[in-house]
Amino acid sequence: MKFTLVVSLFAAMFIGAGCQSRSDDGPQLTEAPKNWVRDPVCGMMVDPKNAPAKLDYNGKTYYFCSREDKERFEKSLGHKTGG
Repeated sequence: MKFTLVVSLFAAMFIGAGCQSRSDDGPQLTEAPKNWVRDPVCGMMVDPKNAPAKLDYNGKTYYFCSREDKERFEKSLGHKTGG
């Protein structure tokens, strides 16, 4: 229990603002549906059909839980794309 609390507090300190703004009112999934993908910035599972942001880069499509995470990812690549 103590470990879970420490990990939760640590994660809350470092998760991006876009992730913090999501609502936690819904049911908590223990396992994401198979077609969901992981946001490369925060690690949150995202439904590609309803992702708030996506980016096509080097032949791969990345999906994000927020526009802020997409912007962070673009900055890490060293450029800003137009989409």
